[in-house]
Amino acid sequence: MTTHRARTQQEKARPETGTRPHADAARGTTGAETPVCYVYGIVPAGTRLPEGLTGTGGGEVSLVQEGRVAGVVSEIRPQGALGTRDDLLAHDGVVAALAEETTILPLRFGAVVTTAEAVAEEMLVPYHDWFAAVLADLAGRRQFSIVGTYVEDTVLREVLQEEPEVARLRERVRDLPEDAAYYDRIRLGELIVQALDDKRIADTEALVAALSAHVVEVAPHETAEDTATDVAFLVTDEQRPGFEQAVDELGVRWAGRIRLRMIGPLAPYDFVPPHPEEE
Repeated sequence: MTTHRARTQQEKARPETGTRPHADAARGTTGAETPVCYVYGIVPAGTRLPEGLTGTGGGEVSLVQEGRVAGVVSEIRPQGALGTRDDLLAHDGVVAALAEETTILPLRFGAVVTTAEAVAEEMLVPYHDWFAAVLADLAGRRQFSIVGTYVEDTVLREVLQEEPEVARLRERVRDLPEDAAYYDRIRLGELIVQALDDKRIADTEALVAALSAHVVEVAPHETAEDTATDVAFLVTDEQRPGFEQAVDELGVRWAGRIRLRMIGPLAPYDFVPPHPEEE
């Protein structure tokens, strides 16, 4: 099992993650009424698209094929900047629909190329062998993200039981005027934050240990203040039943302390290696 370095999570759209060839042509390179090609990702050649799949701006999704790989594209009008909530949801929807059916290497959100021919010439031809190799390596594998949120009252009781200084300061400031206990309150807050940080580390390690027998690779994410743990796992189709059962068992074990949520299957955002030119 391989552990990837931690990456900052950006609310599940995660648009910047994944392959990054030179595919960010400006939208202004064509006439205002000439459609341009929006690229969602790379899939194996011959992939069947879900019927009626539409993308950003409502355009029909299609494939640009080259050898063993294909770019997933739709036409959009080159007017205004991308990045609205609807754009993000449309991008995510296309990637998610294909991730259910096949292996997809998701491209950076907003990758725009002038024409379908340019997608082949600028992306698929020069990066063909690398795309094909990564797709082959990730075939039959899906990403799942496990996010845990602390039950606040439960975890605070744990901190008070495990950290005598926290309990002592909490009692000290309870009945004092706010001004009189100003510095003690600051110190109390610092100690609680540190205790929660320590718990996040321990709980993330426990999560990985509980699921490690059912995964290929692991990519921990940085956690938000109210998050206990947030980890992406790369899981083969054969491992998936055991993985999901292990998640359920851990959810039962942590009930009343950490609420677990499983997100997926997803495209392997956290497990697409950087192109050699980016290293």
